[in-house]
Amino acid sequence: MVDVVEPLISLISSFSYLGIFIAAFVETIFPPIPSEIIFPLAGFVSFKSNYSYFQVFLMSIAGALGSTIGAILIYFLSYKVGRVAVLKVGKYFLINENKVKKSEDWFEHYGVYAVFLGRLAPGIREIISVPAGIAKMDLTKFIVFTFAGSLTWSTFLVFLGYAFGNSWNSLSGALSDLFPIISAVVVLCVGIVVVIYLMKRRRKKK
Repeated sequence: MVDVVEPLISLISSFSYLGIFIAAFVETIFPPIPSEIIFPLAGFVSFKSNYSYFQVFLMSIAGALGSTIGAILIYFLSYKVGRVAVLKVGKYFLINENKVKKSEDWFEHYGVYAVFLGRLAPGIREIISVPAGIAKMDLTKFIVFTFAGSLTWSTFLVFLGYAFGNSWNSLSGALSDLFPIISAVVVLCVGIVVVIYLMKRRRKKK
């Protein structure tokens, strides 16, 4: 963990908004460095730099933009080359058949909302762009849902890191144990809202 954390702190401290943008972009196309570490670190750096709440939110936006641009890159790759080629290239970025199948099931279950929900789910968020690209999802909708999901995720994590401040070491340890549970609860809550919305929409059409 330390081997990853120190360079990230240096990057974000040195380049601020550009630093978190770069880190989020790289994390999206190269998953081994998780956003669960990157975004709270941005909050920690913001705390150390005495940033205002508005500046912390700008850090969240910069991170969301980095994630979104990385996701668009994966979307276009998937759109152009298809599933087989994605799997061949993806093995160099730790993307395998299992992960792609999981994201495809997610996309099939939630439809276009899968992109928004997927950005909130660890293990899905990094590759939800793949089935969206293969299915040739409308680009405008893809960008809107991707940015909305990425901003929700980054804002939550950046402000969490900011709130913990000097307790970063405790936070990083707790995150590794609790984040799967927290993420599942967040996705479940958002999923319920989406289902209720869709049910109401169908009733109105009838």
